[in-house]
Amino acid sequence: MAENHIHRIMREREEAHQQLRQVREMLCDIELYLTSAKFTSSPDDDYVHVRTDILPKIAAVRFAAIG
Repeated sequence: MAENHIHRIMREREEAHQQLRQVREMLCDIELYLTSAKFTSSPDDDYVHVRTDILPKIAAVRFAAIG
């Protein structure tokens, strides 16, 4: 028997929520990595603009994925 429309929409919605959870988890992992001592060992050294460019963009994407 074919999946009815409502059940298909509910399944697709749950799959989309799961994908967003995975995206948020990956972004958190990336943020943790980029805030490690490897990139933030010196307050005067913003290695590849991690603090000023990359982390704010990752945070914006993570917050957009919450919605």
